[in-house]
Amino acid sequence: MLQKYFEAESTLDEENDLINYFNSGEVEEELKPFVPIFSGLKDLAVNEDEGLGEDLMNYILESEHKEKVRYRWMWQMVTAVAAAVILVMLGVNFYSNQSQWEDTFTDPKQAYAEASKTLEFVAGKYNKGLAMLKPLGKVEAAATPFYSGMAAWNKGIGKLENINKNLKKQ
Repeated sequence: MLQKYFEAESTLDEENDLINYFNSGEVEEELKPFVPIFSGLKDLAVNEDEGLGEDLMNYILESEHKEKVRYRWMWQMVTAVAAAVILVMLGVNFYSNQSQWEDTFTDPKQAYAEASKTLEFVAGKYNKGLAMLKPLGKVEAAATPFYSGMAAWNKGIGKLENINKNLKKQ
């Protein structure tokens, strides 16, 4: 039975029988080294605090209640902020709907003339800005030979890098 116990194949009744045997005081000499093991098990089996399970359950219920209250409070705050934002948006929308746009021109020909005048002004400023960029075209044209010389230089550097890689491999 002791062998079954150590191989974890014994039943609960067999384990209780072993505990009772080793605590009876009538243990054979060859089995005396196992007495401390089973006497310790009997001490562990004694339930010193009968209300421990109830205390643990009360603690769990209290902590769950506190957590629910905290989340409820947070949810109420988020809802209040969302409601305030919606009210502000509705107020702004209501105010903007009350002040309707009014046409500045009653005559379509006059509106067309004013729009044409504005577009001509913008086109003039745009063309003036483009005129300032024309010298950049001359700089680019002057730099073209430099770029072609740099292309040859870059090609030579690339060949040197390939030679260097081949030398490192060897």
